[in-house]
Amino acid sequence: MTTSNRTSLPNTVPAKIFMPVLLSMFLFIGTFFGYILPKVETHLMDRKREMIHALSESAMGSIRYYAQRVETHSMSKKEAQQQAASHLQSLRYGPDNKDYFWINDTLPRMIMHPYRPDLVGKDVTNTKDPAGKKLFLAFLETVKDSGGGYVTYHWQWQDDPTRIFSKISYVQEFRPWHWIVGTGVYVEDVKRQIATITEKMTFIFLGILAIIASLSVYIVWQGATGETHRREIEDSLQKSEHKYRLLAETAREIIFLFDSDFTVTYANTAWTRISSYRQQEMVKRSVYDFITQKHRNLFKNKIRQTTDKQSYDHFFETELVLKNHTTITVEVSFAKMESSTNDTTFLMTARDITEKKKIEAQAKMHQEQLMQTDKMVSLGTLVSGVAHEINNPISSVMLNIQVFEKFWRAVRPILDNHYKHNEDFEIGTMSYPQMRERMPKLLRFSEEGAERIKRIVGDLKDFSGHQPSDSRETVNLNDVVEKAMGLLSSLTKKATNDLQIVYSENLPTLQGNSQRLGQVVINLVVNGCQALGDSKAGLYLTTGYLEESEEVFLEVRDFGNGMPPEELSRIKDPFYTTKRDSNGTGLGLSISDTIIRNHGGWLDFKSQPGLGTTATILLPRYSNDEIQGRMI
Repeated sequence: MTTSNRTSLPNTVPAKIFMPVLLSMFLFIGTFFGYILPKVETHLMDRKREMIHALSESAMGSIRYYAQRVETHSMSKKEAQQQAASHLQSLRYGPDNKDYFWINDTLPRMIMHPYRPDLVGKDVTNTKDPAGKKLFLAFLETVKDSGGGYVTYHWQWQDDPTRIFSKISYVQEFRPWHWIVGTGVYVEDVKRQIATITEKMTFIFLGILAIIASLSVYIVWQGATGETHRREIEDSLQKSEHKYRLLAETAREIIFLFDSDFTVTYANTAWTRISSYRQQEMVKRSVYDFITQKHRNLFKNKIRQTTDKQSYDHFFETELVLKNHTTITVEVSFAKMESSTNDTTFLMTARDITEKKKIEAQAKMHQEQLMQTDKMVSLGTLVSGVAHEINNPISSVMLNIQVFEKFWRAVRPILDNHYKHNEDFEIGTMSYPQMRERMPKLLRFSEEGAERIKRIVGDLKDFSGHQPSDSRETVNLNDVVEKAMGLLSSLTKKATNDLQIVYSENLPTLQGNSQRLGQVVINLVVNGCQALGDSKAGLYLTTGYLEESEEVFLEVRDFGNGMPPEELSRIKDPFYTTKRDSNGTGLGLSISDTIIRNHGGWLDFKSQPGLGTTATILLPRYSNDEIQGRMI
């Protein structure tokens, strides 16, 4: 009987175990595919709608900008409309950078379409999609009451007219010009994303089901065989322990185990590889030895939130200190574990996101650079207008000075003769001998002052001109430095009484963008002036040429406060600044470094606290091969 019960156990127990497991899996899968997945699809579609709405608002902002220029009489309405249409025609976005904007008016007539030039200028009243929908009339109906809205229709896939897909577009009317501007997304994109999610989750569910089924068989089999298979269970546990230890050792994430005293009891290979610590160096050390000082309180608070019943499995950012004292940014989560000795053990997993943070910082810096470029374009327009207004009266002043000088030379013999026969006499409040001595100087000083104003205006126009950032020209570094220092003359006079500029003679030319290089020189000189702190401290600029490496260099040296090594190592990082109180953004040197690297050069800094800072720019000279190639 006993034998019969033992042999029948495997035949009766599995059904009791498998049925709840299978039912749970079916409910879980049904919930995901019947409820969660449609919610995800709706959410994705809502996000796409929000995105094209925001893009449409951005496009309308560009059109309003050109309309405002018409109102301020900066350009004609026709010219503004042409430039606005050209600007929107050049805009692209999306995964393949092929999504676009189009413009039609309320006739309706097509104003601009980047992929359908055959429709431009034509009446599109009767233009239908494959389903027979007069889509442009639908656009008019949508914008008639609210000024904007969503329209669903069928259209060609981006620039491929042979493929037709369902599309949702947001259209908006710019009433002053009777323009309707639209952009949209393809429903196929959302379906593709949902299909990808579905495929991944299907494999995951199958894997989970297989694992649960295998474990269930394993548990039933062990329960049926009883005490006689205890050794096999122990062997299996040892294999499982080895497997999970192998998983921990081969994992890319950093894994720590530490006790309630925060003493590290285990660190996996990922940490020893990243940090350069050996396993024996980790034993008996506190986990706080590897957390930066500024993040320790946050670390302690997160551990307190990890209880026996609640693991703190939400990731938070912190910094870990490596053996060479550098830091990495990581995302950390905790779990509380109970060991066989009833001691509390914490499991910490950390994922290195240092590169991710750098990419995010670079993206933010690029956005700031775009904003800065837009500011420079606006500044260039303003300076050009001001320069034009200044040049006319200055030219008139210079011509008048020449007339006054001729008049003085002509009238002086007459006045001399009058003085000879009438002795001393006054002109205004000044005696004639004083007038005769000072008048040439006054005329000369006036002429030099007018020339200086004209030169400064010319340098401002050159610096803020509308020159594309990727354009290249033959540049003399001495000229770039001279123009930049001319613009900064007022600043340098206030900052230091010891300004020395040494220009190297016969300096080779280089290929580059003089505007961008001038921006770098201005950034370095402004930083040098701000670092001085005392007008007695010196600021030295030197240009030269290194024959061995065939490089042109500029050295900007200030004898100011200098910087400690920790500041010097981060000086070119985006958004790092020591001048937050004075509205510093931390982008000047980062942008300067990018400009120099785009020119094939190198920007280096050397500094010691109390001894000042030296910034060195190295740029490749204009090679003879390039010159000969251009001559040919």
